Amino acid sequence: MKNRAGIFITGTDTGVGKTLICGAIARALFRKSIDCGIMKPIESGCRRGNRALLPSDGQYLQKAAKVQDPLDLITPCRFQAPLSPYAAMLQGENDSLSWPKMEKAYKQLRRRHAALLLEGAGGLMVPVTADKDMSDVIRFFKLPVLLVARSGLGTLNHSLLSLAYGRARGLSFLGIVLNQSGTKRDPSEVRNADILQERSSLPVMTFPPIKAGKDEEAIISESADRMAAHPIMDVVLRAIAQTNAG
Repeated sequence: MKNRAGIFITGTDTGVGKTLICGAIARALFRKSIDCGIMKPIESGCRRGNRALLPSDGQYLQKAAKVQDPLDLITPCRFQAPLSPYAAMLQGENDSLSWPKMEKAYKQLRRRHAALLLEGAGGLMVPVTADKDMSDVIRFFKLPVLLVARSGLGTLNHSLLSLAYGRARGLSFLGIVLNQSGTKRDPSEVRNADILQERSSLPVMTFPPIKAGKDEEAIISESADRMAAHPIMDVVLRAIAQTNAG
């Protein structure tokens, strides 16, 4: 697949805030009148609707990006079990993942938008089939990567391991976002960003926590404000412009 305008957002783990950060970037780009679509090719833990599985992350991203694209394009491959895609397949959801379906959805979204933001499921080594992991999904789409990680104790190891594995697989990283989820901070957060920037030679953003109790639109708006105010957003904009030119 040819290089296309956009970036791929992955994480060091599940639940680190990939969807929050992806939605923040999508809304920030929308405010700049940049025509950017959104896609989460694979989502696990989808709830059962009347006719289909409903991808909550896909729905959140659809709202954040303010796009009218159908969910079948935004999240073409869905699993009901809250497991890695391959684990869910082993439990019987054999028909949920399809590389041709992902590629078809991606190509349709590319025709609709000048650029795309893609979000992965879990971390880079999450198995998606018997012999493929999330890094293979990123390689399939040929996009530069933004890594989202927790901000606290343990993130140095998790982040640096993710970068080492991704780079060994040929992935190009744009930067790191340390998401401060929750209200409790730990002493490691004082230096984690500086150490990661020193060790990785990448820009690092510490993303402050969003106050609890806010509705979804308020969360999207506030997170977009924070993303837009940080220099890492300029890195995102340059990456989109470069991949578009290429």
